[in-house]
Amino acid sequence: MLLILVVDIFIYTDFVRYYDIIAVLITLFYALGSFLIKDYILKEDLQIKKLISISVAIGTLFIVYLIYSITELAMPKINDSLFSVASITISLLLFSACSFIVYKADRYEKGIYLFIATCCTLFTDALLAINELYYYTREFTVLANISEIIGLYFFTSFFVQTSLKDKTLDESDFF
Repeated sequence: MLLILVVDIFIYTDFVRYYDIIAVLITLFYALGSFLIKDYILKEDLQIKKLISISVAIGTLFIVYLIYSITELAMPKINDSLFSVASITISLLLFSACSFIVYKADRYEKGIYLFIATCCTLFTDALLAINELYYYTREFTVLANISEIIGLYFFTSFFVQTSLKDKTLDESDFF
């Protein structure tokens, strides 16, 4: 969380000037988050038929379109920082994939917390890029800060509160 505090300081000081530093710190945050989540992923969770569905395909297309649109919108202002944009994008996709796998495996009680945290980070990053590089308004700043706080809360809560689900109940006990 200290990492995010430092990122926020650079963002609100001068986003464009410190963009490369911000990109490194955000990439580091997502890499650290992915590293922490990887302990909750088993090899059996990585089966393609468990992970692929129509809703997953639609969600993936939405995320790819969101990243593409924001990148196209922001590139005129940060044209020299293609490597930084790529590092943030790759680390964000890795973090999202790890969170999704844990959520989809449905072995932990608070798996939805990771899903919420990932949605909040996607929303925050998109809104922040639009707000700082394309159209600035205080309302976007407030929404991005609220989303960031909610995302960090749920991300931290997952690690503090989660436990394995009780698998002693057989599915045949239900309708």
